[in-house]
Amino acid sequence: MMRQGESGRKRVLLLNPPGDQLYLRDQYCSSVSKASYYWPPIDLIMLSGFLAERYEVRVLDAIIRRMPRERCLAEIEAWRPDVVIFLTGIASWPADLDFTRRIKERTGALIIGIGGILLYEGASLMEAYDHLDAIILDFTTGDVVDFIEGAGDGETELPNLSYRRDGHVVPGRRREEGRTFVVPVPRHEMFDLRRYRVPHGRRRPLTSVLLSDGCPYSCSFCVASPMRYRYRPLDNIMAEFEHLASIGVKEMFLKDFTFGVRRDLTIEMCEEMIRRKLDLTWIASCRVDTVDREMLEAMKRAGCHTIQFGVESADEGLLQQYHKKITLDQTRRTFELCREVGIRTLAHFILGLPGETRESIMRTVAYAKELKCDYASFNVVIPQVGTDLRRLVIEKGYYKPDVQTFDSGRSFPVVETEKLSRDELWEYRNRAIRSFYLDPKYIWRRVIGVRTWTEFRNLVENGIALLMGDSPVILES
Repeated sequence: MMRQGESGRKRVLLLNPPGDQLYLRDQYCSSVSKASYYWPPIDLIMLSGFLAERYEVRVLDAIIRRMPRERCLAEIEAWRPDVVIFLTGIASWPADLDFTRRIKERTGALIIGIGGILLYEGASLMEAYDHLDAIILDFTTGDVVDFIEGAGDGETELPNLSYRRDGHVVPGRRREEGRTFVVPVPRHEMFDLRRYRVPHGRRRPLTSVLLSDGCPYSCSFCVASPMRYRYRPLDNIMAEFEHLASIGVKEMFLKDFTFGVRRDLTIEMCEEMIRRKLDLTWIASCRVDTVDREMLEAMKRAGCHTIQFGVESADEGLLQQYHKKITLDQTRRTFELCREVGIRTLAHFILGLPGETRESIMRTVAYAKELKCDYASFNVVIPQVGTDLRRLVIEKGYYKPDVQTFDSGRSFPVVETEKLSRDELWEYRNRAIRSFYLDPKYIWRRVIGVRTWTEFRNLVENGIALLMGDSPVILES
């Protein structure tokens, strides 16, 4: 029997669990923050709109509040929620599931999880952890409401959920119907937005926004490639933008796996933002082969100041082998276009893909310098759950599937090939970071490019982290 809050409605807690590190857990990915940067978890933000229409909802981001486990548990127990929806991921799941078991013992709440490892291995984890009542497989829908209301007790299966019924686990699947999806305006104001920031941000308060889900491309190493691409209609997007402006949000981190797939919708969105004079600046992630000058100029006028690109490698053979399907010349032209338009660039690189060599890593570092990107993120290869890459490295014996946790940012490599040992990969990764960020030409470009106090603070903290022997504080999406 569920309790009722003061409003007479059920109580639902949206929880980012505590941890001994700054675990980034959102959008089916997880890693460890390379410094003190952290963005609002988009999964919980999207669910907030569906749930707040019906329930008394609270948000507890124990990571951004640096809450010890015992204090977090005491706060949850004092509020006594009926339902706890929590984030987890491959970097932290054993500790997360242990913590949520304690919540179940203390409160009796329904425990519902979201995360990449739950998306692909959820049924087996539900068998092993009997306190886990359900798993959300698609956070862009409100299907979890049906489960909270008891619909899973019947014979009809619930879409986009794995859940327990009569003591048995009912494994689910993502429904992903149609080309578009609509969400109620997310309740960003429930999140302590002034606590969040990213290294390439310019203003605060900052929030995360999702305009599309999935990806139409098939990169072997990406968790999004198996997910069907869907997008939100313009009127649904603009309703959220208007709400953000009304509550004082200044900056958006667009969390689309690939922003700008629909060129016509992208330009129309930018023109509408300009027409409405929305005081919002933003960051997006794009592919180098989906943008052109007209789109970039429209994005710039609408407030976009930084674009993240998955460049991955300077070895075109590796790019084709892992289905990235871009060329080095395409990337060069796009980065040059961004400089001409006045949009900063962040290039993501993956080091250590099977087939990588010491020589190809050094070519990638030289290529990063040639591109003159404003930021570079050098990350060791990670066999994410659900990807073709994971299946390949297990089949080849490059990775032991019993390794329970890992992340691409700070953890020691878990993949070793005939051409690169884990020790060598780690050494070359650190060498790449130092070579790029300690280049005097790069340092000068960054110093003269500072435009706001937030940027200056980020630049100083990046430098301190690097000089202390840590990696530059560029986070993975």
